Amino acid sequence: MQKSVNGRNRRSHIRRSRWKKTIGYSVLGALLVAAGWSLGQTRTGHDQVLAAVPKNSLADSLNQEKVLVVGGSMAHGWKDPNDNSYLRRAFQTLSDTTNTKYTYDDHTASGDSPVKLAKTNNYESWLAKDKPQIVVISWGLLNDVYLKTPEKQLEQAVRDEIAGALKAKAVVLVVTSPVTQATATSDHNQIENYIQDELTVANSFHNSNVHFLDLNDQMTLYMQAHNQTWKQYYGDSWHPNQAGHILAGQLLANELIQTFGTGPILYQDKKQKG
Repeated sequence: MQKSVNGRNRRSHIRRSRWKKTIGYSVLGALLVAAGWSLGQTRTGHDQVLAAVPKNSLADSLNQEKVLVVGGSMAHGWKDPNDNSYLRRAFQTLSDTTNTKYTYDDHTASGDSPVKLAKTNNYESWLAKDKPQIVVISWGLLNDVYLKTPEKQLEQAVRDEIAGALKAKAVVLVVTSPVTQATATSDHNQIENYIQDELTVANSFHNSNVHFLDLNDQMTLYMQAHNQTWKQYYGDSWHPNQAGHILAGQLLANELIQTFGTGPILYQDKKQKG
């Protein structure tokens, strides 16, 4: 299908932004290596500790937060032997290295997608029952590529998810998925279009409680900085292996600490940005 001029411009902007950040991720890589964390190793998320953040000595911290997570098989942790996904690892790292303990409420499901979830009332029920402080929306989007989901339908489904979480007074994290063979090769252009759609929807709320975290971009930059490709992290064409989940979890934990610091991730009553 012929891509529109706007689509090409968006992707060109994304590529320029990636190269501008490459140096920063080279530094991140150096920090991780300096901390004794080598790429491709398969330790669990519990053992992963951010190089820049010392182990918190306040083991009995009073800060407790619940994280509700929606997504598909990648977010669930497929191809990790223990289904220990990049998301679960990231919040375990935060629990291990900050003064907040995160309870991980996993509502991911293989084959799920934003539009499929929107056809049920499950999401609203989860929010009402679980009362999370944080909602993580992390779709791999490859199911949508396969189903040829219209972008407007995907945008509306993600918009409704964000709106529902905000109504429940939860901080919303829209997190793109790790790099896989399919997202880096055959489905790359359509994935970038869907990611841009998610970013557009997140920004449309103009709300300080909505955060877009482009993990796919961060992992791409990291691999470029270390002369790597998706092959080092291949589980199957749609999923990273355990090393891929470890890397993505570490990058996400680092991004969360850069964004929120080492304190709890709190809903802001003043909704409008600047």
